[in-house]
Amino acid sequence: MSWNASVLSAVSSDTEPTVVIAFDSAKYIFNVGENTTRAFLQSRRNWKKTRGVFLTSVGTQRASGLPGLLMTFADSGLTSLNIAGPAGLLHFMAVMRKYTFRENMSVNPIEIPTSRLPDELPDDIPIYKDDNISVFALPVPTEIHSMESSESVIMPHSETSAVNRRSGKRKRSSSPAVPPLQEVISHPDFDPTTLVGDMAQEWLRHIVRAMFPGSAAKPVISSAKVEHVSQPSGFNRPLPSLPACNLRTTLAYAVVGPRVRGKFDVKRAEALGLSAGPLRARVARGETVTVVGKDGVERSVGPSDVVGASENPGVVLILDTPSTAHIPSLVKGFESGAFSKYWGEGPEKKDHSLRVVFHLCGNDVFEHERYKAFMKRFDDDVHHIVASRDHVSDPITFTSAAFNQLRLNHLDSDIFPVPKYSLEAKKTIDTANLPSNTDCMRAHTVIDIRPPRPPLRDPQAEANDLFHPAVLSGELSSLSDAARTQFSEARARVDEAAVPDVIGKDVTVVTLGTGSAIPSKYRNVSGTLLCIPGAGYILLDAGEGTWGQLSRNYGAAVWDVLRALKCIFISHIHGDHHIGLAKILAMRQQLDPPPEEPLYLISNRMVFLYLRDYNALEELGFSEDARARVVPILSDEIHWRNKGRGGWNYGDQDQKGSRLAAGALCKTLGLQKINTVDVEHRARCHGLIVKHLDGWSVVFSGDTVPTQKLVQAGAGATLLIHEATMANDQVEMARAKMHSTFGQAIDIGKSMNAQNILLTHFSARYPKMPPSVSERQAGDPVVAFAFDHANIKIGDMWKMGPYARAIEQSFIDIADIEGEEPEVIDAAHVDIS
Repeated sequence: MSWNASVLSAVSSDTEPTVVIAFDSAKYIFNVGENTTRAFLQSRRNWKKTRGVFLTSVGTQRASGLPGLLMTFADSGLTSLNIAGPAGLLHFMAVMRKYTFRENMSVNPIEIPTSRLPDELPDDIPIYKDDNISVFALPVPTEIHSMESSESVIMPHSETSAVNRRSGKRKRSSSPAVPPLQEVISHPDFDPTTLVGDMAQEWLRHIVRAMFPGSAAKPVISSAKVEHVSQPSGFNRPLPSLPACNLRTTLAYAVVGPRVRGKFDVKRAEALGLSAGPLRARVARGETVTVVGKDGVERSVGPSDVVGASENPGVVLILDTPSTAHIPSLVKGFESGAFSKYWGEGPEKKDHSLRVVFHLCGNDVFEHERYKAFMKRFDDDVHHIVASRDHVSDPITFTSAAFNQLRLNHLDSDIFPVPKYSLEAKKTIDTANLPSNTDCMRAHTVIDIRPPRPPLRDPQAEANDLFHPAVLSGELSSLSDAARTQFSEARARVDEAAVPDVIGKDVTVVTLGTGSAIPSKYRNVSGTLLCIPGAGYILLDAGEGTWGQLSRNYGAAVWDVLRALKCIFISHIHGDHHIGLAKILAMRQQLDPPPEEPLYLISNRMVFLYLRDYNALEELGFSEDARARVVPILSDEIHWRNKGRGGWNYGDQDQKGSRLAAGALCKTLGLQKINTVDVEHRARCHGLIVKHLDGWSVVFSGDTVPTQKLVQAGAGATLLIHEATMANDQVEMARAKMHSTFGQAIDIGKSMNAQNILLTHFSARYPKMPPSVSERQAGDPVVAFAFDHANIKIGDMWKMGPYARAIEQSFIDIADIEGEEPEVIDAAHVDIS
């Protein structure tokens, strides 16, 4: 039985480490940070046969790719999945309830208690076990919390009972009887926030079952709005408070492979009189039989007589140490706790073969003397793969998209800047004080566990990378003669054209994500950045991976952009428009010094509900003592037809605060006004109208069918950014999914008398170049297609027309170079919206 451990993604500007354990029959994924789904697509590997996802912590760093991955799994035909993680896992999953759900898949959450001391955990009870692997977990708290009581985290009743039975502990006397959950939630005044303890945990499990009931035989992506199979009472209310626990505690995992039986010695069996036949088959199954040998002597023959010694199981360790304060607890877990068998001497150590340790190291951890000493305690033949941001390079992750951008940079270096990357680490590794088999973590590294081999780079991944060889050579030899001609002619047309004079010409639109539903190799999901010179930035939607797109676009200056980000607008609750929001808000908390001005967030109540639930796990800016504050603005309260209904003092605190905050936001950005408009989609959705004091205006459609509401609200727009999900020959499908075609989006722009129209949010059916539109006629607005990482000033929007054929030719070249291999999944049938 062969199996391996591989690095799907490493620590970089747009990914966090993800390790995949692979057998022929199954896969197991450890950590799913942002862009995990897209990393699978880029690598051309698939996620089929995935049985489990294991999280070392819950939060944006290690788990923010889970919602998109779950729905992609389900839409690809996966029907069941185990998800293991530390305390807070159930809360983390329940937070997603309004935008992550599939009725064809069942999910089994395994929340692992993390408040017990490392040496108090039973070391013989796996948290997960199947025919391939046994997974053991070691809680790693910070030093100051390492003495917490084991009562801090409440295990689900079934798991608590199982651990008590298997560890020989007697269950404590039960508390006074409480009514069952179904009785509690059936009460008309049911409020989930009143639940505590076991009841709160059971409510969270109830929510997860509602999200993933596994009741449908196949993925259901209907033309109607996708709904939960069942939304129990209280589903739209805030979650119960988290029990007292140290959410900074991480989990270390030990993955123990199968014990392979020794080979059957045929010659020895025949010498003992055990010929081929039923008796030999019984011995092979582990039985002892009686035979008569050639010497006429009757004897008992068992497996030990004819079967060689079994092979010790291989072991993989995954250690997540986010700070130096975690090091003492980690070391203790190996010195005298549950993981001592993988480190010290003695008979237990001879029962397995540790092959590789993956070290996920936070700031200053890898350089800490105690951590180096910890690493050197392992045997010399163990391989160490280290993910430490300061000690690894930052190569491009999504090389297909970057290679196209590199080519287009030769067309227009301002509109198509080369993504930021670095092939050198900030710090070098001092190998003198480390084990000899220490390597930096790199994506696509494969370590064969059985049969054992040293770490190697996946040759297919190397061959698929066209970007890095091109930048290292300094040449674009892959630019065909046809492309060179198209590039030259396009630049000539631009040079000869009369430049239109546009109000707001220096306002820049950065199209961070231009796809819909799911990411592809060339297009990330929704995200558009609006840069107002001298004032700040507005982010329009934030699909998964938006932070990474910002980082690749701005490099080290991304922190300045984050500080100058004044407003984020989330159009609706569908995941491809906001799953990346929590990551951005969490990163904003790291700004030092903290920003002096708040970030204004415009969206609807469902988005704020999930963000406030999430804030209990990780500070996003909603707590009173948050380092970087978020000020909510309800979309309905700044509706373009809202003329101050009921006065400024009506409504709840969010409503009152919204109107005051909108005024402050306008002052900050120099706006005349900022308003929303309700549009027509499967979920409640809004568009946005931004009008500046200088006279320019930008209208953002959100997801919608063609609607006159948008025309009226955005009349005379300088720029309309409109979704164009479907081609013109798919009008019926567009209507069924409540989206617009290219032609419909252009017609809306013409009707509102927009000067420029930027089409975006393209279906995964068009991962590269969208189908062409009709030639522009005199008096028509400028029409441009959006591409990831394009930086287009409103005054330069017209250039995208002359560039269109050249861009298309570049994609044709790339298709020839790559061989047009199909992606892992049929993207046309996957929908996370």
